[in-house]
Amino acid sequence: MGTSLTHAEPAQTFLRPHLKVGEQLSDVFSKAVSIKGSGFKEKVDRISGTADYTVTGVTTKATVFDEDDRYDGYPANGPVHDIEILGDGITNCHADKCRINDQTSGVIFNPLLWGKAPDVLRAGMTWDVAIPKPWEIGPAGTEQVRVLRVDPRNEVVTLSRTGNGNGLSSDDQAREKSTKPMQITTTAGKTIEVSVIPGKASWSGYTTIRRGVIVSDVIMVQRHVTLVSAGGDKFEGEQRSYTLLNLSQDEI
Repeated sequence: MGTSLTHAEPAQTFLRPHLKVGEQLSDVFSKAVSIKGSGFKEKVDRISGTADYTVTGVTTKATVFDEDDRYDGYPANGPVHDIEILGDGITNCHADKCRINDQTSGVIFNPLLWGKAPDVLRAGMTWDVAIPKPWEIGPAGTEQVRVLRVDPRNEVVTLSRTGNGNGLSSDDQAREKSTKPMQITTTAGKTIEVSVIPGKASWSGYTTIRRGVIVSDVIMVQRHVTLVSAGGDKFEGEQRSYTLLNLSQDEI
């Protein structure tokens, strides 16, 4: 059972990673993106896989992992060693290069998408978040986080997040930089390349966290999009993007 609305627990108990060298974690994940509208066939992209993590170092600066990802349908590349997640929970470093982790979900709690939590958590409380930059399937925007359940005995908290924003996601930005523009097939059977003009996005999701580790996570982002070809063709559509992630081992 969760705690009552009036009982508060230290946020660090639930959100700060409590990991030890040698611990192993395994996630299963999937992402789907669908665009449906008039004049073209529904476009659906899906990817899924697993991620295995071994904790190789824990310091005041960072938690260090070996990570072995396998994406279904793609060749295995073997593990990547010495990935550092810095103490801010946002910055990942490898081979002396650091970047902001803007993934929709991941192995540990990421304040980029959840904001700075209050010092204590109680069921029913909320806090507001300003997401300063585009993230994997969503734009910069504003969000409200709500504490749905607090379980101090098992050090588990369940949170919801609802938000909205305007502009590109980081997936959009990556596609713009790539040499492979989006392709759609018209209802007449013609395949064309299009640019994506995003409308306002809204999202909602639920996440369960134990001792800083993501146990389960689901989120959906929805937005209107306009698809424009170099030849001037224009299509209006509705896009939904969602990700699912679950911890697949019981060690945590």
